[in-house]
Amino acid sequence: MRNGGHPDLRIILQSLGMVFIVIGILAVAPLLVAAYYNEALAPFFLVSVLPLVLGISTVTLLKEEAELQVKHATIAAALTYLLAALLGSLPFMYYGMGFLDSFFEAMSGWTTTGLTMIADVEAMPRSILFWRSYMQWLGGIGVIVLMLVVLAGAGTAASKLYQAEARKDRLKPRLLTTVRLIWWIYLLYTLAGILLYYLAGMGVFDAVNHTMAALSTGGFSTKNANIQGFNSLGIEIVSIFLMLLGATNFLVHYKVLTGQRGAFLRDMEARTLYAIAIAGGLALSLKIPGLRHSIFQSVSSLTTTGFSSIDFAQLDSFSKLVMSFLMMIGASTGSTGGAIKIMRLVIVVYLILWWVQKTLLPEHAVITKNIGGAEFSDQDLQETVVFFLLYLFIFSFGVLVFVYLGYPAIDSIFEVASAQGDVGLSVGLTRTALHPLGKLLLIFDMWIGRLEIIPVLVLAQALLGFRPRLLKSREEQGW
Repeated sequence: MRNGGHPDLRIILQSLGMVFIVIGILAVAPLLVAAYYNEALAPFFLVSVLPLVLGISTVTLLKEEAELQVKHATIAAALTYLLAALLGSLPFMYYGMGFLDSFFEAMSGWTTTGLTMIADVEAMPRSILFWRSYMQWLGGIGVIVLMLVVLAGAGTAASKLYQAEARKDRLKPRLLTTVRLIWWIYLLYTLAGILLYYLAGMGVFDAVNHTMAALSTGGFSTKNANIQGFNSLGIEIVSIFLMLLGATNFLVHYKVLTGQRGAFLRDMEARTLYAIAIAGGLALSLKIPGLRHSIFQSVSSLTTTGFSSIDFAQLDSFSKLVMSFLMMIGASTGSTGGAIKIMRLVIVVYLILWWVQKTLLPEHAVITKNIGGAEFSDQDLQETVVFFLLYLFIFSFGVLVFVYLGYPAIDSIFEVASAQGDVGLSVGLTRTALHPLGKLLLIFDMWIGRLEIIPVLVLAQALLGFRPRLLKSREEQGW
């Protein structure tokens, strides 16, 4: 970083220090669970104390008066998930998992993916099962959002950090008010989900874990067979309801909870989400017997949750492709879901329609770029197209690597789509025996998918000192 690289580093480390403090405070919860079930306290004591000491030391020693800029916030966001996963891996390592598998598990948790390296989750201590679901619940709302609501106030710096974590929508003009409202909605739905699961037949511990996993669109389960292990239509219906809640824009939730009952139906992105979920379910029903499981897997794929109600080893190629497409489309903007997002897909479709329309109109005709009552600028459309192309490029690269490693093409497409979309469904490639390069690639995909690519590219540019020059001067071009 030029122009004061040392101050830049101090500003970034200060932001990371605040994130450490928040993680340390919140890690008290699994510590209490471990104490309640009379399990080892050491791993969670370490996860709580270590980040607290590091965070407080960093914030105290590295005081920097300079203003947080967009580049600082973006780099801090990218590093936050790497460091959170590093801290989150400690309990898994304590119980005998290797570093790479532990880091994979923690990254899968914080990014709300749900891919797992644990072959027998039912044999794991309850505190570990809670820690997996808890990471997803916290990651679903956002680690930086946590920092803002616990430690920081509203302001320019807070706003930049908020946006750097792939979040732009606001429920209220003041950022801190927005963050608090999101948390109240999230907590309300969490309590409702626990109650619904309990009424559907789950025990309290399972209900807490699955509610956190469903609302965060994470997908970790306390059962080896995931939701299929309960074999309950009632539990599947509650899961679908919670998955759709998590995948819907929080602005829509706010409108509904404040009396605008028709907000779900009026929101174009929500309508599209439900329509695609139904269409995907009908398509899957051509190969998967019964609408019960086909609809469930369509919703699970599209919302990027990753719950499963069937044995994926029995899936045919058609079903794998359909689910791969759904996993790449993803949830609504402003939700806990991942992948490309419904709105970006809608914009790309409209761009194609506008382009066709323009070829049929007079040369000087002006087409209004309006979608669902909102007008989009050329910059908005350009950003969408760039993101869309980057997403497909990274996805294609990942598939090529898996095919190179010797895995079937259709399975490679499925697994990479699942990781990059932060979904968590697997056809069996994600396991301890997976090639180390495959594990690293999936970790990268989960990371870059959660941050929506740009922060990772900015971090890479800063580390490499790369500054692209997109346009040459007239003299350099020989003019």
